[in-house]
Amino acid sequence: MCGLIGILRSGGHRLDIAHHDLTDCRDRMYHRGPDDAGAWFDSTSWLGHRRLAIMDPTHGHAPFVVDRPSGGTRVVAFNGELLNHLEIRASLAADGATFRTSCDGETAAVAIAHWGEAALHRFRGMFAVAWYQPDTRVLKLARDPFGVVPLYYRVDQTSAAFASELRILAALGDVPMRPDPMVVSAYLSTIRITLGERTLIEGLRTVLPGQLVSIELADDAPRTIPHRWWTPPESSGELSGSAADELILEAITHSLEAHLQSDVEVCTLLSGGVDSAILTSIAADRVPRLRTFTAIGGDGRADPDRDAASLMARHLGLEQTEVDVDRTDEPPLQRWRRMVATLGVPLGTPNEIAINALAEGVAKAGVKVAIGGEGADELFGGYEPVLRIVSSVAQTVESPMQAAVTLLNAVSWLAPVQKAAALRPRWLESIEHDRLLVEETARAIDSGGPAADPRSYLRWLQEINLTGLLGRLNHATMLASVEARPPFADRHVADAIARVATQDLFRVPSDPAATAETKTTLRRAFRHRLPTEIAERPKASFPTPFRDWAHRMLSTGDVADALEPLVLEGTLDAVLAPDSPHALLAWPLANLGVWCRETGASLDL
Repeated sequence: MCGLIGILRSGGHRLDIAHHDLTDCRDRMYHRGPDDAGAWFDSTSWLGHRRLAIMDPTHGHAPFVVDRPSGGTRVVAFNGELLNHLEIRASLAADGATFRTSCDGETAAVAIAHWGEAALHRFRGMFAVAWYQPDTRVLKLARDPFGVVPLYYRVDQTSAAFASELRILAALGDVPMRPDPMVVSAYLSTIRITLGERTLIEGLRTVLPGQLVSIELADDAPRTIPHRWWTPPESSGELSGSAADELILEAITHSLEAHLQSDVEVCTLLSGGVDSAILTSIAADRVPRLRTFTAIGGDGRADPDRDAASLMARHLGLEQTEVDVDRTDEPPLQRWRRMVATLGVPLGTPNEIAINALAEGVAKAGVKVAIGGEGADELFGGYEPVLRIVSSVAQTVESPMQAAVTLLNAVSWLAPVQKAAALRPRWLESIEHDRLLVEETARAIDSGGPAADPRSYLRWLQEINLTGLLGRLNHATMLASVEARPPFADRHVADAIARVATQDLFRVPSDPAATAETKTTLRRAFRHRLPTEIAERPKASFPTPFRDWAHRMLSTGDVADALEPLVLEGTLDAVLAPDSPHALLAWPLANLGVWCRETGASLDL
């Protein structure tokens, strides 16, 4: 993957930022693209690119400037991997297009020049793309269907800007680090750094997964027109049993094969779970001398993930490299602070610290591309505790809004109903009872089907939780200049899952003591490739000692002081108390405190 950045003035306003300042902003994303850097500019616009070279490593300098068959040019900055670029390239060549490289980024650029936004519907892969039409003064920004690759933007009275990282976008326009209260409150509940299009920083927006944002700059004031170019498929549930298994086996195999496209070495991240084991087993048949990497260390206790990953590596006869998270050159709390300072946003799950350490191990081994199992739990139904909750919610609520309120109060790090006892009055007033968070959750549930159908909540997991998960994966790995690819988060896989009956995805028995079935068809489809211990292994998270980490961070004076405008007196003492019922709150609070200290943001409304 790469790093994108750009700033464009509207109307007759000329670009008044020195090129060396813009270049400096671009090069602060060196970790996203250490192999090459480029820029395109005229009197009103500047677009920059940092490149991590994966396809055709010696060529592919960007941004690409492509002449359109009907006249005019398109300036295209592409970030990600276009997995079907050879197929698209063949179609373009048949129409008379020519190419200078074998880079997928050029394929995307030529496709956009020839087909415009219709090209997005032909793209398969993970990407963020920005293209500018100098003749019409129109900028377009788009992201892949699942939001694997980040892209942020802002529009003011005389300009538009975009970047791959929030801190770069803020620096590009000297935007004050003023938090958006609605998003801060949503972060306390969900540990997601966005809420719809809004981000933690007031005035800065994210391009949504599957969204295209057009920004017209010909007039004095920019005009923004967003719309969704892709929406998740509707569930038909027409297939069950062996027919469902065969469909899923084919879809996952083909997706993994597509994600192996690379002109540099590809490895897998082997966690010990069934998802990464499936992908590694397929890759082992297709990649000579495949290497796997596993994070270990955890909370200092027994590490069943490590045991399961080792079992799988031995089963396939693969070389396995273990990266001990607690014994890297950078201690976990120091790594945590650096990650927040560099990215300009708080962390989501504590696993980000482990993923970043693991990605550094991958990079030190000379590997740039890593296959990971993220996405299977959200798409196939893998979180047993959440599935039990949504099954209960589905039986008791009558509307998506009721379902959203009940669900958020059941699964949040800090439930909306608990905030009156934790936050200062001015914060409670500013968040409006988490109105936007509830509305976003309700829309996601409603888009999946009736609130009384447990399957409807998979759409909530896909549209909200999965987006946050993939964003965290991208941030943590790209900080180490490693491209993480999640083959489960693929539009063809989503199409296949939509055809599978709910009972072949998950089953939640009415007896709370009975074991629920999760990712049923996925396990059945690949059982023949896996040891029984792996195929039947329940979902398990990497055992980070996040409570200890968060407590130690909150005990740091500067972090605790930064939270004073947000939380009521006594809240931190209650969170840090032994056996506190509010122990989960330590993690998002500590992150917000670190965010303020490392970026200059303030929680003082």
